[in-house]
Amino acid sequence: MNLQAITTQTKIGNLIIGNRILQAPLAGYSNMPFRLACWEHGRPGLLGTEMISAKSLAFANKKNEKYLLLNKNEGPVQYQIWGTEPEYLATAAKICEDRGAAAIDINCGCPVRKVNASGSGVSIMKKPELIGKCISAMKKAVNIAVSAKIRIGPNNEIFNGVEVAKIIEDAGADFITVHGRHGKESYNMPVRYEEISKIVDSVKIPVFGNGNIVDGNTAKEMLDKTNCFGIMIGRGCMGNPWVFAKIKAEILKKQWIPPSPAEVGEVLLTNYNRLIEIMGEEPATRHIRKLACFYSKGIIGSRDFRMKVNQITDKQSFESHVKIHFT
Repeated sequence: MNLQAITTQTKIGNLIIGNRILQAPLAGYSNMPFRLACWEHGRPGLLGTEMISAKSLAFANKKNEKYLLLNKNEGPVQYQIWGTEPEYLATAAKICEDRGAAAIDINCGCPVRKVNASGSGVSIMKKPELIGKCISAMKKAVNIAVSAKIRIGPNNEIFNGVEVAKIIEDAGADFITVHGRHGKESYNMPVRYEEISKIVDSVKIPVFGNGNIVDGNTAKEMLDKTNCFGIMIGRGCMGNPWVFAKIKAEILKKQWIPPSPAEVGEVLLTNYNRLIEIMGEEPATRHIRKLACFYSKGIIGSRDFRMKVNQITDKQSFESHVKIHFT
């Protein structure tokens, strides 16, 4: 395939994105400040929210407000919802559309036990027909793009990604994202490119590949081995909002100049201050500590930084700690 094509503007249904390099929904991380950092420093084609319970959203649970929050300065955002009941997913999709979503995604790949206990997440892949009903209900409820994020199968006994993808396509979805592991595989396991490739070949709608993409070389590997339409970056952008720009530069064979430690520290502090604005100092400090550990990768004294940052409870101490280590 023409690798450079993923760096150009693309239209999928009525969704227009600046490129085919997407930011994945990341539970516990991809809130508005996180997405805004990715947009400012990487310009992915589409940003992704944390996953939201469709049923909780349909019942107007106030705790969902933090997941729905958008910033006027961020790019197009895809809201990801999860659940198994078509009527709740349809209602939730409409709420997300009304709040400014550019696209809606149903999570069919989360391996977390709490989500799977209700039959949602990757467990819903055991019921392909139900996924079709959910997609159909969501499509009827909104006028924006609808997609599904799946894995290659729910476990090591069921590799039904092709079957599920065909049902998703028949139900009217605009595109699919495939994580190249089954639901029981940990993230240190190799990505199964051949399974993603089978799914790509089985449907006509765009398929985005996901899993272990951290730079231009791993992006090319995903594209070359699967012939997928585009890519989605998950853990690779945690603490690294520049990864999207890096991948684009490396695919286009342009020079890439990484940020200095001081620049990394400034972005981390900006993220922190934005968190304070939306949730207050104490919860923002608790939240930023885990993200700060990802930002610290590669800096001198990163181990010491991580050990001490988890003990910090206030803004002044956090800012001082960052300025000492990110120089």
